[in-house]
Amino acid sequence: MPKQKKKITKETSGYLWSMSEAPGIDESYGIFQMIPLMFFKAIIIIIVRMVQYTRNVTQFFWANRNELVDFFSYAKMVAILICATVVLLLLLYRLFSQSFAMKGTLLYIPIIIYSAFVILSHLFSDYKEFALLGFNERFEGTLVLLAYMIILFFAINTINTERDVKLILYSVVGSSILLGLLGVSQAIGHDFFRTRLGGMMITPRSFWDSLDYLTFTFRPGQIYQTVYNLNYVSFYLSLLIPVFSFLFIHSIMKGKSEKLWKKIFWGFVVALALFNLIGSNSIGGAFGLGVAAIVAIILLGRKLFLEWRKPVLILLIIAIPVVVGTGYQQWIPKIIETISTVFISEQTETQTTPDEIQSAKSYIDHIVVHSEEAIIDFSINGNELSFFLHRDNWPSFDIIDADGNIIELAVLSEEEGVLYLDDERFNMCTVRGQVDVDGNSYFIINTDGQDWPFFVAVEGVFFINELGRIVEMRKIEAIGFRNNQSFGSGRGYIWSRTLPMMRDTWLIGHGADTYAIFFPHNDYAGKYNAGWQPLSLVVDKPHNMYMHMAVGTGGVSMAAFLALLALYFIQSIKIYWRRNFSEFIEFAGVGIFLGVLGFSFAALVNDSSVSVMPLFYGVLGTGIAINLMLKRNP
Repeated sequence: MPKQKKKITKETSGYLWSMSEAPGIDESYGIFQMIPLMFFKAIIIIIVRMVQYTRNVTQFFWANRNELVDFFSYAKMVAILICATVVLLLLLYRLFSQSFAMKGTLLYIPIIIYSAFVILSHLFSDYKEFALLGFNERFEGTLVLLAYMIILFFAINTINTERDVKLILYSVVGSSILLGLLGVSQAIGHDFFRTRLGGMMITPRSFWDSLDYLTFTFRPGQIYQTVYNLNYVSFYLSLLIPVFSFLFIHSIMKGKSEKLWKKIFWGFVVALALFNLIGSNSIGGAFGLGVAAIVAIILLGRKLFLEWRKPVLILLIIAIPVVVGTGYQQWIPKIIETISTVFISEQTETQTTPDEIQSAKSYIDHIVVHSEEAIIDFSINGNELSFFLHRDNWPSFDIIDADGNIIELAVLSEEEGVLYLDDERFNMCTVRGQVDVDGNSYFIINTDGQDWPFFVAVEGVFFINELGRIVEMRKIEAIGFRNNQSFGSGRGYIWSRTLPMMRDTWLIGHGADTYAIFFPHNDYAGKYNAGWQPLSLVVDKPHNMYMHMAVGTGGVSMAAFLALLALYFIQSIKIYWRRNFSEFIEFAGVGIFLGVLGFSFAALVNDSSVSVMPLFYGVLGTGIAINLMLKRNP
């Protein structure tokens, strides 16, 4: 007898596929199966734990030790993988218990494409170990990226009711309050983690006798909460503040049916989040919020200014004192600095004269070392010269400009053996010889106080970095930002070097979270021009989530992720454009849509990390699930 198909009813019509024991599409799977989602969204971000580990990073010339310590990322990575494993087991349980079901949505297509290219990038990676678990202090490798997709799929197909949405969002509110209060303690100079109790909570018992040696790179008064980087505080809050704001509006609009303490509570949550965002002294999150606010006005202008004018006015009364009181000393100078870098860049391109260049710090166009020929090509302020080192008659050398003219030398310090180039084009340069305790010879060029040391050996001439490692020096390709490398706290320099990297990964990337391995760390001239000190600073992320994707997992994966966002945004606009807004999930849904939108724009100047992305994917999955619920009930 042929197997009967499950009858299509109102309860199952939203499913793409469902098994015989699957709950109705408007029925909950129960609180037990919601626990992994609540943990993923609300708990992982809180985890801080000292972990000591070993990785072979000294194979790279820019790293000096393999024994490392992590507080903010490794334990979160482990928690993400455990959570994803539990979710996979729950999905298997649904299959074997005939309760598995999949909702119908086109969003699965970009999720599958993204996951496929994450896997392909790992398979073709030259550094599979790093691509699997991610790079040091980040740990957002292939396994973690796939875990994100698994839990996003699980969230879409588990959150079915308003009760489910409330369980998820209220757990996030609880963790946000905890993080917000921690941020307040850090802002007022009483960081909980600097107390003995706080130190004991984040370190293993064997380290408790050494807590006095526990040091922090964060200055007193800086808000970093538990997310490792000041920028990440404002990044994740750009996702949550719109959600909290619309839940506040919903609470006020309920009128007398809502208890007063609940309205005060939501106002407190919004104020606490705003305080932490402003106090983090990072404008990336504010940029995302600004975009979200503009879209909210376009999408919901009539409701915001007419129907919801009372709660919106109260929100402004809450927000303005917090923003002005917290941020006027921090943000105004930072905003002025950001704007001025653009203005100065324009002036530099059109008005700078040769005399002004000479009076400022010199610009090093490139340093190229031809090791075997013992030639150092040096270009400064657009003027080229070459140093020919005579190894068979060392310390004899010649300096010749681009036209073949010999550059004469004059003594600057006879005692120290320092000579300067007697030519107005190069009078900011000095040279000297040096011999270390082992008898090794060095040729040192100095420009405006910066030493450029070269090891002179029988085999050739080699540049030596600040870690004492031999480095190949070549021309580094850059795109844009030549006169504005300090834009966005150095993002101009990083982006100008990242854009050429993306040419090699338009299809398949180098492997998840391998950006640091492929960044041109030998671009010491570029770092010098950008004002970086020390020049050995390692760039392990581009401060742009999409560039990071393009380099790590490839351009196709980035396009798939953008398609996922675009489909969700289009879906949300269609739903909320003419919605009446009376139910909790409607306010939650539009708040999540605006939060995800703001986060996606803040991602232009921020990086993904294991600290913020679990929250993002959890919220996104909740937003998609809400949209599917609302589509069934227009």
